[in-house]
Formats: sequence, structure tokens, C-alpha cells
Amino acid sequence: MSASSDPQAAYYPIRVVSNETGVNAITLRAWERRYGLITPKRTAKGHRLYTEADIQLIRKVVSLLQRGIPISQAKAMLEDGAPEPEVSVTTAQPSQWSQYRARLADAIQNFDDTEIARVMDEVTSFFPVDIALRFLLLPLHQQLREQITEPLGSSRLQFFAGFLQGRLSLRLSESTDSEVEATLVLANTVYSDDLELLLIGILLKQFGIRVIRLAGLTTPQELSELIRTQNLQGAVVGVADTPEGNQLQSLRTLAAETGQLIFCTGQNPTQASALRERGLVPLNRDAQQDALTVKDVLAGLNE
Repeated sequence: MSASSDPQAAYYPIRVVSNETGVNAITLRAWERRYGLITPKRTAKGHRLYTEADIQLIRKVVSLLQRGIPISQAKAMLEDGAPEPEVSVTTAQPSQWSQYRARLADAIQNFDDTEIARVMDEVTSFFPVDIALRFLLLPLHQQLREQITEPLGSSRLQFFAGFLQGRLSLRLSESTDSEVEATLVLANTVYSDDLELLLIGILLKQFGIRVIRLAGLTTPQELSELIRTQNLQGAVVGVADTPEGNQLQSLRTLAAETGQLIFCTGQNPTQASALRERGLVPLNRDAQQDALTVKDVLAGLNE
């Protein structure tokens, strides 16, 4: 599968293709290297250029991935002329993902970490981490959050969150060949679950944003020193559900002292205006959407 040889074809850079298809640049490069799925054109400086046909092909692959079909099988299906999926259909539940989700839900119900590890090993052998997060782990985590009032609901959420933290933490330190668009620090300014920040960090890395993750509790003063001495482009910080006045003032000072973007997560949606008034950028406690928001805001500064 390769890009069109039509000299009149329009060509698009990888950032545009990523925005159009929802597939981040790291994954697109991996599909090219590992599976030969697409062979984009190259500029004189080596930058990738994609055609409209490439974009349509990527969308078809994503539709197959939504059904839980591994990328290697998706490539073979398209090459063999198998019936192509309807790209516009996004509401159908992918059968394979549903099976994975059911297996994980059953393992969590029984606090069976061995079975969770078995399912995770199988999933990550077939799919890149951002795809697994998007179609399996994030929806399941949200489902557990909605069931928190049920008997042992909170314990099951914490059990799964602890497993995910252990599995995903190393992802932030893995090397990548992508260009670093920006560097941010992730830290909690209140005692809270680090999983939300970790998920955002994993997704940001897929967008080419380097993340320095601080475990435990960090003060705004420490963040200010880190941002200024390491020339970081900002921070994503966990805050209280309803931040108190002194915390809001500390975060306002942090933004003013560093002159950089301070993204906040963990707060109640009603607190968004109070954060904006203090020069902060509120997020929505949706890891996928929050990572996209951070990426788009950073990209806007560089345009």
C-alpha cells in the first residue's frame, strides 16, 4: 500500500492527517515502519506527505480497529479485497473490544490480577497503547467510575486504577523517535489519585509532547522552580474538586511567575470560570479529550 503517484494529487503533512483521522503521528509512523501500511511521499528534508487516498485508507483501518481487528489483520483484509467497513459508522460496538472489556470486567469483579495481566498482555501484543486506551481501558475505567456507589464499587475502581498505574508508568520513560513538540510537568497539588494525570501523560506522549511526571504531592512553589530552571512549556496539575482560595491564589502565582500554561484537572466543572479568571486552563476530566485540548492549545502558540 503506497501513496498515489499522481503528480497533481494534493499532499498533506502528518499533523493534518493526524487531526483528520484521530490517529497520532507516532502511530502513523509505526504503521509505516512495522506493517508497510502506507508509504508517504517525502519532502527534500524528509518530512512525510500523505494523499487523500492515504487518509481514506487510514480511516478504513481505524474502522477495523474499532471492531477489535489487529492492524496486521486489517492490512491483510484490505489487500485481499475484503469488504471495506463503512467509515462513517462510529456508533457500532466493536465485537472484539466488547469481549476484551467483558473479560476485564469479570476479572475486576473477582479482583483477579492474574487474569487482568493475561488480557492486557494479549491486547498490547496486537494494538498500540493509544488504541488500547481509546477503545478499551478508558471506557472501562469510566464504567467503573459510574459504578462506584455499588457494593465494593470504590474498591474495584481503585484495584483497576492501581493495576493500570503499574502497567502504564513505564510508558512515559520509553524512548521514541518522534520530534518533541513541547515538555510539560505532570504533578498533583492535592492528595489524589495519580491515574488521571498518568493517562493524560501517556496520551500526550503519543502526540510528541514530552512529560516529566512527579509522583505524590507537589507544591506550586516547587513547580514554579522546576518550570523556570528546566525551561518547560507549562504544567498539567491535579487540583481539588472545589479548590480553596489559597490554592487558587498559589496556582495564579505559578502561572504569573512562570509565564507558561498551567492546565488544571480534577476540579468540578463549576470551577472552570474561577480557574480561567486566574489565568489557568481548566480541563474536563476526560483523558482523551484533555490530551487533545493540551495539544491544540500548545500547537496554537506555535502557529
